Amino acid sequence: MIRSEVSAIPSFTEGDLRLLGIFRAVAEAGGLTAAETKLRMERSTISRHIQSLEARLGARLCHRGPSGFELTEFGRVALRASIAACDTLEAVRNELNFARNVIVGEVRVGIADNCITNPQTRLVPAIRQFRSLAPDVTLDVRVRPPRELLDDLLSRHIHIGITGAPVGDSHFEYEELFIEEFRLYAGPMEGEEELDLKDVAAGKASLIVREQDRHSLALAKRLGVEHTAVASGLESVATLLASGGYAAFLPTHYVAGLPRLSAFREVKGATELIYRAPFSVVIERSRSPSPAVALFRKQLLNCHQEASITLACSA
Repeated sequence: MIRSEVSAIPSFTEGDLRLLGIFRAVAEAGGLTAAETKLRMERSTISRHIQSLEARLGARLCHRGPSGFELTEFGRVALRASIAACDTLEAVRNELNFARNVIVGEVRVGIADNCITNPQTRLVPAIRQFRSLAPDVTLDVRVRPPRELLDDLLSRHIHIGITGAPVGDSHFEYEELFIEEFRLYAGPMEGEEELDLKDVAAGKASLIVREQDRHSLALAKRLGVEHTAVASGLESVATLLASGGYAAFLPTHYVAGLPRLSAFREVKGATELIYRAPFSVVIERSRSPSPAVALFRKQLLNCHQEASITLACSA
């Protein structure tokens, strides 16, 4: 039962730290049921642990029931404290293990969609090398939109990101891995007609604006296009483009890998609009990486640097 009177929180015990870890897992998963797999506990057991933590802290952490799961204001503060406590304990464990030449723990990696299809990426060999050097480390890989990857780094849902997001944010440290080239393409047109940039300006094809993409937004403004379609992610852009009557920016490697039935063609007169976006490995600047995260980052950089040297020598 939660105490109604306000009193100081007692000194934490080992059991309290375990409860904080469970609460963190539930909050990050977005609910008790969603956390069952990660915690390997039944919902009823997780619920009892949350109730025990609420009793220890003297305040409700979250609302849970038919209407869904939602953190209270105190719960959001407790989540930040839980993350800090878990990270501190993890750092102590990692340092002691590293002193014994043992690398353990977890590396949570966030990847922007479709970067694996870029022939310049060396993510696969980097993972292979990392696993051979640190076989006891658990890898957690998830695909996220670029902006959400940066949010996940700040909230510490992931340790490292691989994204084409623009550099310049002081919260993050970037190291370039490879380049992604974008061109303006048109979907199928009636009579196999090729589309010109002037046709897009005249409204013969609607321009697709990708969310948070400054290039497509700038082009819409430059051409004075009033009617546009909005898409989130490359797959959404390609789906609209394949339906016909649209124009959009897409990576050249992505278009090359699409089925032939998509019939995408580069828009005529748009050569000057070609742009190249760097893909980088990103970590939070204020957070010291664990030995496992540092090793994974090192393997990423090494594999891409070796590929660049090989490419330069063969040119």
